Formats: sequence, C-alpha cells, structure tokens
Amino acid sequence: MPSKKREERTWVEIDLDAIANNYAVARSFLREQTRMIAVVKANAYGNGAPQVARLLEGEPGVYGFGVASFEEGMRLRRAEITKPILILGYTPPGRAALLAANSLIATLTEGEYARCLSEAACAAGVTVRCHVKLDTGMNRLGVVGRPVERAVAEIEGMLALKGLQVEGIFTHFAASNWEDGDFTARQFETFTEVLGRLRAKGHALPLAHCCNSGGVVFHPECELDCVRSGFLLYGTQPDPDRPVPGLKNPMQLKSQVAQLKEVGPGDVVGYDCTYEVTRPMRIAVVPVGYADGLPFGLSNRGEMLVGGQRAPIVGKVCMDQTMIDVTHIDGVRRGDVVTVFGRDGGQELSVTEMAERAGVFAPGVFCNLNARVTRLFYLGGELVDSEVPMSRW
Repeated sequence: MPSKKREERTWVEIDLDAIANNYAVARSFLREQTRMIAVVKANAYGNGAPQVARLLEGEPGVYGFGVASFEEGMRLRRAEITKPILILGYTPPGRAALLAANSLIATLTEGEYARCLSEAACAAGVTVRCHVKLDTGMNRLGVVGRPVERAVAEIEGMLALKGLQVEGIFTHFAASNWEDGDFTARQFETFTEVLGRLRAKGHALPLAHCCNSGGVVFHPECELDCVRSGFLLYGTQPDPDRPVPGLKNPMQLKSQVAQLKEVGPGDVVGYDCTYEVTRPMRIAVVPVGYADGLPFGLSNRGEMLVGGQRAPIVGKVCMDQTMIDVTHIDGVRRGDVVTVFGRDGGQELSVTEMAERAGVFAPGVFCNLNARVTRLFYLGGELVDSEVPMSRW
C-alpha cells in the first residue's frame, strides 16, 4: 500500500488482505473440522472490529467472534455481523434481556454469578446463551478447576439453572507460548478431566475450546472442537524465538511533517529540556504523540521513517507532537509522509522493534491507538473503508 499525502494529521493504514492471509496461516495448523473463534476485542487489537469481522465472517471454519464486553458485542451487531459473538469477559447480570435480544453469548464465571444472571433472565422472560469459563491455573475469571469434584458440582449447578442455555465450555492458557509446555499440559489435564466427567454425566456442552494463538501453533494436542485466535490474525508472533512463517503485519501508523526548524548548539528540544543540541540540526515536528498511542518511552530513544530513512526522536514525546532529527535526510518538506511504524521504501520499522525500545508490550501499541486517529482500510490495494472516530464526538 503506497502511502500518499493525506489530509489527516495522523492516520492508520490497515491491510485487510494481510489479515485474510494470517487467518489462512492460522488455519493451516488446524484440522479441517476444527472451528475458530476470531478474537476481535479491543477493536480487533486496533485493526477495526467491524471491518475484520465482515472480512472473516464468510471464511470457512469461522464459528464466530470473541469480544471483551457487551458493548463490543453490540458494536458488531450494529455492523450487521450475524455469526455467534462470545463475550469473553464479565457482563453485568442486568444485561440479560439485551444479551438475549441480540443473541450475545455470556461467559459464566462462577455459580453465584450464574444464579444472578438466571434470575435476571427469568424476570425478563428470556433465555441467555452462555459458555462456562473454567479457571485451570491462570487465576483470572472462571470456575476454579481444582479440586475437580468441586468444579464439576459447581458447573452442574449452573447447568440446572433456568433461563440459561449453556452451549460451551472453555479455559485460557497462561503460558502456551513457552517452549516448556509443562504448565500448559497441567492446565489441559484439568480442563479435559472436568469436561470428561461432565460429558460422562450426560451434559453435552457441544463446544469446548482452550487453545489461544500459542496453543494453536505449539500445542496441537490441545485442539478440541474449537480454538480462539487474536495474535495470529494480526501478525503477532506468539513466541518471537519460534516464528510462524508467513504472517504479515496488517497495520501501519503514518503521520506527516508539520514544521521544520533549524536548531544549533545550546538549544534544547521538548519538555524538561531533556535533549541538548550540540551541532547544527534540522528538526521536523510530527503531529503524533502519546495521546494518539505513541509510547512515551520512545522519548530520546525511538525512531521514525522519513523518505525511506530512519530519523531519531529527540526530546520527550509530547501529548500531540513529537520531534525527530532529519538533518541527514535531504529534501524533507512540510507535508512529507512520516512512518511511525511500518514500511517506507526499503526500510521497515516494526511495531515489535518500536515496542522493545519503549519497554512496552507490542500488541498494547495496537490496542492503545487513540480513537481520534483515522483508520483507512485497504483490500486488494484499494481503499475500501475509512473510520473517522472524531466525527462521532
């Protein structure tokens, strides 16, 4: 996708073809009959949840979509997504009627919560679709998996409640990307023991899923009826030391040169005067800052790309602006495209490299891109959609 000068101050370019490619790569690890829940929480890790869901809804093997909240699920329904939507996180029981009306699947995390949701559903005269979450060792949401007898009894109590239609059961792996698979094996053992006892008692639980992206790649023995994947879809390696071939990065963050300044010895750049100029320099002011999602940790240590060359960040990253040194780059002008992360000519500045320099988690960079940043969606090299969140403010 060749970047052109644009009217936006700062924007994100999202290559939907790359996401379709990544889905195919993820599916190559799975049996043909195994279904996938495509995880599109946090606005599809910043890549645009409605756009990604529309892209994948017709793909073979996609069971449905995973979101973090009721609000995220409703956003997909408003976008006319019809496949199942599983809310992976907590939903207040008072949402029971709206869950049922919009065919959103709630996660049951414990017996008391299930009873509250059941009461709300019965009061509203509705039935809420649900999956049970089993905590097999991560100690996050879910029914505690050990001792197994207690977990089975608690889940059986959930299954007997009125107003709830339990369609599946799942757990989440804490360390499926580790080369040492012992912890994952222990989690899987707990999950399959609970699942086996429930099914032996006649509880169908037609959909069981535990593999996340790391599980898909490194633990085929844990593949059950369904898997969940987010990292792989967005080109993130579960374990960079054991890279999955063929993944593509769908997102690039772009900005432009707002102003050029000549500075010299004795001058300082930015808040708190943290960068002291020791030679004649040409500084470009770029209208992107930490309020847009640029990590503050890149202050005086990050880089951006201008004209296919790397330009160091000088001074502190500001809320809305950042300064870069373009002294060594000929012909830079106001309005020139600046690649914050992505590709420019023969150079690539990956979000992984940028995140490592800032000391942050790379997927967090995607997720933290502010709502004011315009998103442009490309398919087949053509601009097919755009999202300008500020127009809704």
